[in-house]
Amino acid sequence: MDIGKALGFVFEDEDWVTKMLLGTVILLIPIFGGFALMGYTIVVMRSVMADEPRPLPEWKDLGNYFMDGLKFWVATLVYALPIFVIMCPFVVIWLLPALAGGEEDLTAILAGISGVLSVGLGCLASLYGILLGLLMPVVQIRYAETGDIGACLRFGEMFRFLSANLGSIIVSQLVVWFAGMVLMSVVGGVSLGLLVLPIGVWLNVFSGHLYGQIGRQAQVRTASV
Repeated sequence: MDIGKALGFVFEDEDWVTKMLLGTVILLIPIFGGFALMGYTIVVMRSVMADEPRPLPEWKDLGNYFMDGLKFWVATLVYALPIFVIMCPFVVIWLLPALAGGEEDLTAILAGISGVLSVGLGCLASLYGILLGLLMPVVQIRYAETGDIGACLRFGEMFRFLSANLGSIIVSQLVVWFAGMVLMSVVGGVSLGLLVLPIGVWLNVFSGHLYGQIGRQAQVRTASV
């Protein structure tokens, strides 16, 4: 994985200022802007996987960008459903002490049970959250390859891809997280809050380049088998 290339490819495009500004303006549009940026990032990934020398696309075909972003979001929502399933019992768990009917000993016992169950569910949710964070690049890569939600929901294929590319995916996620932390800490000292938006656009295309590299490397390995 070429992290330096992912960091600098935006600035190699002669129209990068215009494209970043347009992305920022589009991101200001409620709902539409977020999905359109997702779709734009997927196009970046496709360009990287195709080994195009200038993978930063024009801001055109906004309708297609929006639909790609929406479809990808639907696929990620399916993977996020277990989090909601795990969290739903919290409400019932914390109502357990109320069943004691004012008996102090029983209330203490039920409160202890509630605490143990809550910690257990919290740990389970945290573990799945980590897994989800690792799966999201895989889902994004598969959608960029196929444009098909169904392909993203072939769970066996998704987990096999994750297993085969685990190291690269972990590195990519850590790099994106670190870049975001550094940039946000810099912006934190600036009064212009709108700087957060162009940073968000850049982080998306930066992550898209990294994920595109992972997808291309996987394609090369598959072709050589």
